[in-house]
Amino acid sequence: MKSARWVFAGLMGVMSALPACSDDTQGGPGGSAGEGGGAGGFTVTGPITGEAAPEGAVVAVVWIVSSSSPDYGFNFGEGSLSGATFTVGFGSAPPREALNSNGVGMGFVMLLAPGTQVPGGEIDADVLDTALLGVSSRHVIVWRDDSGQGFDWSESFPAGFGCGKCVAAPPGEGFDVYEPVDCSEVEVQVASDPDSLEFCNWT
Repeated sequence: MKSARWVFAGLMGVMSALPACSDDTQGGPGGSAGEGGGAGGFTVTGPITGEAAPEGAVVAVVWIVSSSSPDYGFNFGEGSLSGATFTVGFGSAPPREALNSNGVGMGFVMLLAPGTQVPGGEIDADVLDTALLGVSSRHVIVWRDDSGQGFDWSESFPAGFGCGKCVAAPPGEGFDVYEPVDCSEVEVQVASDPDSLEFCNWT
């Protein structure tokens, strides 16, 4: 298996990135009326695809911050696994440290080997080495602070939480982008070799 450092490099810009969402604040993709992407409670539930996830696997949401030097990942959110279905939840807006300087947070769901201890807050790729089983390589949980500059594509997302799917750039035309999708479309892909996953080159 490739090390998590390789996967971090992919998520943080060399290459890319969750299912039914609910929230108790404003509307947006993935939420029913009145249950969109605000700063209140927000949950995402969806499938694990590819190889089977082992019983007791750990679910974490790692927010990739590429506007700093060096880039880093920030663990924020509560996750659980039931069979081939994961659930992640957030009781508040992501902390500022989990966001890029333009006000956009990029949260990727990761599936880790049973027993893996992942500290809250900023983490190093070393923590995930040998433990990574899968990741939402084509999907992302987005947090958008509407007072920030954002990315060129992020204005299409609601303020607060939302879900996005990677859209590949035409050949030779720069970076891929994300478009809003219902959170039921998000999935975590499991593979014995992360090199086999297709990542989104978003920055």
